[in-house]
Amino acid sequence: MKRKLLLMLLCAALGLGAAQAEVYRVENEADVPADWAEKDTLRLTCIDTNRSDAMVLQSGGEAMMVDSGEGRYRRRVYATLDGYGITELKYLLNTHCDDDHLHGFIYLMYSDLYQVDAFLSPNTTTYVDEEGYHQQAVKATGTKNIPYVQIGDGDELTLGNAKLTIFRCPLPTGQNNRSAACMVQFGDSRAFLTGDIDNETMQWYAATYGEKLRCDILKAPHHGLATIPDSFVEQTQPQVLFVPNRSALSTKVTAGWVKNHMPGAALYFSGDGTVTMLTDGTDWYIWQEPNYVDPQ
Repeated sequence: MKRKLLLMLLCAALGLGAAQAEVYRVENEADVPADWAEKDTLRLTCIDTNRSDAMVLQSGGEAMMVDSGEGRYRRRVYATLDGYGITELKYLLNTHCDDDHLHGFIYLMYSDLYQVDAFLSPNTTTYVDEEGYHQQAVKATGTKNIPYVQIGDGDELTLGNAKLTIFRCPLPTGQNNRSAACMVQFGDSRAFLTGDIDNETMQWYAATYGEKLRCDILKAPHHGLATIPDSFVEQTQPQVLFVPNRSALSTKVTAGWVKNHMPGAALYFSGDGTVTMLTDGTDWYIWQEPNYVDPQ
């Protein structure tokens, strides 16, 4: 059954103003209106890669990824890309170089399964991380002749008719907090992909960017392990929170926490099954697949 989420519930609870987009939670894509097949849309898919980030964005015939999950889940990523008929990725955007965000990209670049037009990272090519995944990725771009592009705060990218704006904290507080967060805008619809920023950086974001953080969809920072401060909730005002983690493993972002701090918001755990979010620039349709079972 279709369930309409009204932002007025969230706004009333927080004392906020006018509503944003309307969000419909449905069982599967068959519940999306038939006339949407003719519309220009943005599709955001958060793949079930357990407790790691792997997202696919599609708009206007173009596709990209934001993070790739751990390497051991790469076949799930390939199955998703192949299921969509994707053969070319305009960008591979790595928010930061932890293995649960970057390792899958290394496999993907070497696989030769997809044409990759550019690899994007907030780090320089000479940056050396403790685990060595960044240098492996840099080596892969050189071996496969994939352009390496360093991205920074305020940079803008396009994907079809979608615009992506990069946010990044300059404070020297570690790779997680210096993740390249990404605001995706399509028409009036906005989704904020936050990497692994933690509470301290979320407070800095709220104070620095203010209403620029307003969004319909929020990726829970740091796999739902970081407490989200009220100042960040007030600036983002999300209707939907999705968590790249299994519900059983998320210790901070729980149904009770969301009920108390983000009343009216829907909660999804992509580690319990791939979550797909589709917008025409005004409304959203969201559905979740069953938990992924790897082929034997």
